[in-house]
Amino acid sequence: MHPIVESALKIPGWMGDAELEWLYRTAQGMKSIVEVGSWMGRSTFALLSGCKGSVTAVDHWQGSPSDTTGPLAKAHDGYAAFFRNVGHFPNLTVLRMPSLKAAECFKDGSVDMAFIDGEHTIEAATDDYRTWKAKCRRLICGHDVTHRGVRDALRAMGVPYRIEAGSIWSQWL
Repeated sequence: MHPIVESALKIPGWMGDAELEWLYRTAQGMKSIVEVGSWMGRSTFALLSGCKGSVTAVDHWQGSPSDTTGPLAKAHDGYAAFFRNVGHFPNLTVLRMPSLKAAECFKDGSVDMAFIDGEHTIEAATDDYRTWKAKCRRLICGHDVTHRGVRDALRAMGVPYRIEAGSIWSQWL
C-alpha cells in the first residue's frame, strides 16, 4: 500500500484504500481539482498529496440533511478536524459553503477535475453533477455510485460513467 494511502486511512471516513489510491494517482495528472464534500479530509488528503496544483475543498460542515441518525446527522466540529488533518497543505483552498453556491466562484471549463461526494439524494446528486460538469475540462467523478440516490441520478441523466475503484464513478470529458 502506498504511504499516502496509509496516511489518509488514519483520517475518519468511508473511502477505502483502492479508492484513495485511485484518487491519489488520478490527481497526479491534474492541475486543478474541486472536491465537493470533504468532511474530515480523508479523500482530500489523497487529492492534495497527488495534485501539484490547486485543490479546492467545498463543504458547509453542517451535517447532512438526508442522514438523520448517522455520523453526518448533526453539525459538529468537523471543520476543525478537517483543518487539523489537511490544513498544512499549501495547495489547499477551502470554500465553506454549499456546493451550488461554491460553483458560482468558478468559470465554466476552469477546473481539470471535480470529485463529488456531497449529499447523496437523487436531487442533490443531479444538481451537483449538472453544475460541476460545466466547470470541468477533463474529468468529473464521484463517490458512492452504489448509493441509490447517486446511482439513480446518474442513470436518470444518462451519464456514461464507468466504475474506477470501489464505488468511485468517472466520466472523462
